[in-house]
Amino acid sequence: MSEERKDCSSFCLSRLILLFLVISTLVQLSSTSMTIAQTGIAPVHPEFILSSFIIDDRKIAFSWSDTVERRLAQVGDSLQELGQPIPGSLKFGGYKVWRGEVSDTSKMTLLREFVLADSVGWTFVGRSRQFVDPDSIIEIRLVKVKIGYDSVYVRMRINLDLPGPYDGTGYFYSITYFDSTGTQRSKKSDCFTFFPVHAVALQDRKLDRVWVVPNPYHGSASWDVSEGRRIQFVNLPTRCKVSIFTVAGDLVRVLHHPDPNYYNYGTYGGALNWNLKTENGRDVVPGVYIFYVEGEGGEVYDGHFVIIR
Repeated sequence: MSEERKDCSSFCLSRLILLFLVISTLVQLSSTSMTIAQTGIAPVHPEFILSSFIIDDRKIAFSWSDTVERRLAQVGDSLQELGQPIPGSLKFGGYKVWRGEVSDTSKMTLLREFVLADSVGWTFVGRSRQFVDPDSIIEIRLVKVKIGYDSVYVRMRINLDLPGPYDGTGYFYSITYFDSTGTQRSKKSDCFTFFPVHAVALQDRKLDRVWVVPNPYHGSASWDVSEGRRIQFVNLPTRCKVSIFTVAGDLVRVLHHPDPNYYNYGTYGGALNWNLKTENGRDVVPGVYIFYVEGEGGEVYDGHFVIIR
């Protein structure tokens, strides 16, 4: 009799442990980290973050962890051991990838949807979760294909022609996930690049290929809504100094590349921003300006640009 009680106690204890694991996992999935007011960083789901940025000319690639998938799978396994059905809300369905030019997540554009149950659209291999903008922007469509005298519809990947990313423009990215019923289970702000990411212009050691964009600069035009008024010196060498003068020879500003105050997820490329302010922090006036680029070897290149109100 005592042996039966022991077996019963062990069985009940194991079921309680499984139930505890299920509840604790659900709590972790539903919780977020501290708020922006507490940390200065956008809140994220635990271990569900964007990382490993690879930035190139008109191309931005990034990765994220598969933690959400594994945790939901653990919940499903625990429920099965308890003999309970797994609701669709606790089954992982897929990811959505978003991009925007401002930090307002409500203005983001959907780039791609990855559906786990879709063998054509789910292109991930193993535990790797990577997106390359713009190469990964595709849509799964039914396409009519003629085979002999017959026509059949097959599901194919179609590349979408969405604009961007452009060199010099700051972009914000977000990943959300949804369950097997299609219901979104995370907010865009949960997995979000809280700094703008820039595709980088090419680097070149030949200073005669340096130029300024936009040129002329029109103050009334919105070139980069994410970071305000600025111009860019493009195709700069790895390290150099840029000096800006008026046509009268007065020094306006000295810039250094790479800029130690500029953050681009570890990649700088051949571009340097100028916020159109003098050394004293005042806005520059409209007119023609001369710039000198001095490389590490002492080589110098000069050019000019125009600012129009």
